[in-house]
Amino acid sequence: MLDVIHQLYETRSYPPMSHPLSDPALSAVAARMSGLEVPLPRRARILEIGCCSGHNILPLAERWPEGYFVGIDLAESSIIKARELAAATGLENVTFHAGDLAKFSPQDGPFDFIIAHGFFSWVPDEVKAALLVFCHEHLSPSGVAMVSFNLECGWKARLPTIQKARAIQQARGGGAVEALEILSSLLEPDDPEISIIEDMLAKGEVILAFDEFGPINDPWSLDRFVSAAANVGLRWLGESDPNENIPRGLSREFVEELKNESVDALSFQNALDESVGQTFRSGLLCRADAPVSGGISSRVALDFSVRASAEPDAPEAKVVYHAVRAFAPACVSVKEVIASLPGCDVRAVARLVLDGIHYDWLQPRIEPVKFAADAPEFPRLTPFLFQCARRGLPLMDAWHEACEFPEAHYELLAAMDGHLSYDQLAQIAQKKCPELAFKPWLGHLAYRGMLL
Repeated sequence: MLDVIHQLYETRSYPPMSHPLSDPALSAVAARMSGLEVPLPRRARILEIGCCSGHNILPLAERWPEGYFVGIDLAESSIIKARELAAATGLENVTFHAGDLAKFSPQDGPFDFIIAHGFFSWVPDEVKAALLVFCHEHLSPSGVAMVSFNLECGWKARLPTIQKARAIQQARGGGAVEALEILSSLLEPDDPEISIIEDMLAKGEVILAFDEFGPINDPWSLDRFVSAAANVGLRWLGESDPNENIPRGLSREFVEELKNESVDALSFQNALDESVGQTFRSGLLCRADAPVSGGISSRVALDFSVRASAEPDAPEAKVVYHAVRAFAPACVSVKEVIASLPGCDVRAVARLVLDGIHYDWLQPRIEPVKFAADAPEFPRLTPFLFQCARRGLPLMDAWHEACEFPEAHYELLAAMDGHLSYDQLAQIAQKKCPELAFKPWLGHLAYRGMLL
């Protein structure tokens, strides 16, 4: 089966993309909220397993030049692309290896952060076990591993749809998208399977070949994942993004009721998964012997930085929310937010910040992120983004979110090396993409932190 997986990744390129849930700036917050004092990512040793062409780890290496980064992938063709992109960007703090994880003995560890996104559910059980053992052996004493996986409870309804589409493919040939479209045409308009098919179709043919229609797609329950990790000396801490521990759309009352009915944190999270049909998790693991404190003070929030998300309902929460929002688009330290609220109760604000992170009206990071919200006179992309623009690849913003552009826009982006003025770029925009509203478009890039 490994040969089939290897062949897929060598013959078909996985699209270059970033994975925001794997960002160590988030994982560090999640770990500290669980009582583990992880190292700061900016000087950490960070490994990505299944790094493909490096589009997830390279922007992290550019963000933290004092850190050290390693990427490994089974597909040598992807590793060649990653090395080329790193060299073109001038990044010297990252190395890439092609090969099987089971035969990989890194000389660069131990690692403070290990990233394994889109790996666990798509490999055989013996490789899953090898991944968990590897994490235990190569994590630093206070390090964490982010391991994402598909959830069984949410995939129960999806797997039959995939089986039907595969049967259509076997009978008629064609790709996954065509098979799903045929299946959709056979259903009544109000059939709930329609929404499942639409969700799959939104991914496109390329992603479907690796995900839903990959050689292996093996969803697990959370408790099975936690148990497998515990068997090799790893401890589950929760989600890698603390905003994701409580699914969106659930009322606070319902969440509190579930929590009161659950015997422990794991059963509570299992109940949350079942209540919304959760399809995916991004689990955070540490070594079982890591120095995890039994309880944490609300003052841990004073080490975080936050930015505003959806506005909360509670009046006292609104005060903190609007204080944070005043700094937008920056992500500012909680201490700076407190300084903007003279006479406030520091402990109360810290508790509200943790509440905001739990219920997703504040988005956290382990460090501040500040940049000019307006484009400079001579707009310039970061070196990594400039190389992506030249190659027509997605560009990452300050929050590790990917953004793709029409082909004509890439010609304009590839001219943003800092030598051309705003007016000169506007002329290029008028010539190459006359339909583009250049000023707000450029302002959007600046607001997302893509410009130096």
